[in-house]
Amino acid sequence: MKDDPSGLREELDKILGKAQRMLLAAQGALEDGFFETAASRAYYTAFHAIQALLKSVGQTYSRHTGVIGAFHRDFIKTGIFPDDFGKALTRLVKHRDIGDYSYIWELDPKKVREDVSRAREILGAVRRYLQGHQGKG
Repeated sequence: MKDDPSGLREELDKILGKAQRMLLAAQGALEDGFFETAASRAYYTAFHAIQALLKSVGQTYSRHTGVIGAFHRDFIKTGIFPDDFGKALTRLVKHRDIGDYSYIWELDPKKVREDVSRAREILGAVRRYLQGHQGKG
């Protein structure tokens, strides 16, 4: 990525920018009491951050399950990121599904606050990882 003739750095910045916008939307929805929306945007914060991470190592996936599976396989199980990120992501997926699709289940506001916090942590960790690996590989 040092010389970056392919424009990868710019593409990663755009993906991370989208993740940051999702985080801001999650925080705003949380403050306004829209917990379903906050849960959904928290998930997308982490999802887009992970997409940038995978893109940095030449991996792209067309399905959410592919992105999540690759993150677990290549970054959680290898110890690059902690196990609790995998657990947080599993919960983010569940809460996003409830927030986006359920008419029956309700989300606990306290848990949604935790989701937004965990999404923020994942985004921050991905940014630090990418900054530390510029010019490598």
